[in-house]
Amino acid sequence: MSLPWITINSRLQGGVSLINSLNRNKFNLLLKHIVQSETDEIFTQAELAKLSESLKLDDANVQLLIQSIAHIFKQASKVILKPTILQDQLVEKLKFESDKAEDFVKLWTQETKRNFDVENSKNLDNISWELNVEAASSFTNKERFVHSRLQMALVSVDGEEKENVVLELDEDELKHLYNTLEKIQNKLDSI
Repeated sequence: MSLPWITINSRLQGGVSLINSLNRNKFNLLLKHIVQSETDEIFTQAELAKLSESLKLDDANVQLLIQSIAHIFKQASKVILKPTILQDQLVEKLKFESDKAEDFVKLWTQETKRNFDVENSKNLDNISWELNVEAASSFTNKERFVHSRLQMALVSVDGEEKENVVLELDEDELKHLYNTLEKIQNKLDSI
């Protein structure tokens, strides 16, 4: 059984069973710690030992619990879902207890709003550019200087606010912008 945004297998179902075995307060603390962790190593070895003792779970189950929460949150963050639909899917398909699903969706909504401030976002309406190349002169032989100017017309999501943003870039800055856009495109292609 699968959802468009996550594959449900026996390992994930085992992780959800562990999630449901936690009391609500411990689940909330664990969920917040996992989601708000800014490093790849979510817990130190000492923290894992304390967590194992506190939850009365062996190391393998603690790892499964952490991996399941992190995986579900990461996968849910890759798609655009309404919070009510996400909550229904967590309860009906993944078999979350309703209070755990509610807490999960509440934190997911906060993080999504923080990361994708949709209400204040703007769309690119138009882009224009010009490229100026200054070639060698009597003072500098065989040198060239490249300057680019990008003008982006942005419009708010509701269409009421308009703003023009102008970027003036030298050759290195233009290459950096290009490489960054290329990385973004590669990420989008891999999704």
